[in-house]
Amino acid sequence: MKPEPAARTISFEQLRAEELRRRYLELIDRPDVFPTRSNWQYITANAMTGLGPALFTKYLRSLELDEEDRQELHQTAIEEFPVYLAAVPVEYAVATVYPALTGPHAREAAELVERCRLFDAAAILELIKNGCGDTALSLIDTYRSEYTPDEVNRMQQLSDYIETMEPCGCVEERTNLLGRRSWRYICPAGHSNDSDAQYCSHSGCGRDIYGRTAEQNGRIETFTERLKALKHLFSVG
Repeated sequence: MKPEPAARTISFEQLRAEELRRRYLELIDRPDVFPTRSNWQYITANAMTGLGPALFTKYLRSLELDEEDRQELHQTAIEEFPVYLAAVPVEYAVATVYPALTGPHAREAAELVERCRLFDAAAILELIKNGCGDTALSLIDTYRSEYTPDEVNRMQQLSDYIETMEPCGCVEERTNLLGRRSWRYICPAGHSNDSDAQYCSHSGCGRDIYGRTAEQNGRIETFTERLKALKHLFSVG
């Protein structure tokens, strides 16, 4: 006979933490209520999930205030929210912050992705597929707090997708005002350049035939080399 599995138990500490998590969630949903520093520290120490979106809102509201208008509770939110993000499971942190990358707080969200090491290959691939390539490529060389074989596989899928993307510019023959024909590089924005130009020379453009800037291509190269390094580390581990 197989022994019966031991009955699951819940400790006092676990129960107390869950009760407080529920209480915190109820309180911080109120626009005028901000956690104290001791609240933040308890929430972070227990890596409490379920509070992320509400805490993110407190963080953003605090950043929107001019420095002279910030009270201690606002400064505390600015200091403590990144610490909280780094403490919760990375998948939860990604789900909390990445949706803001396509909204009015994209800059603040991107800064958190970099600062808290929230690189996520699947989420970045979705940004590219949804037409947010510039945002995605600004984050492609950020780090993740830790990597698994599954994440490396997703990084390879991201790399493969970028490698096989179709050009959105072209090289075509054009006729000038004098009737002379010549080959021209037409960037994705429609600017005409010398046929051998890698990047558009028009002011404020600088895109190659795939719609990427030199800086973005540099970030892709960094990402590619990081993927190689991770594959090596897993192969010798």
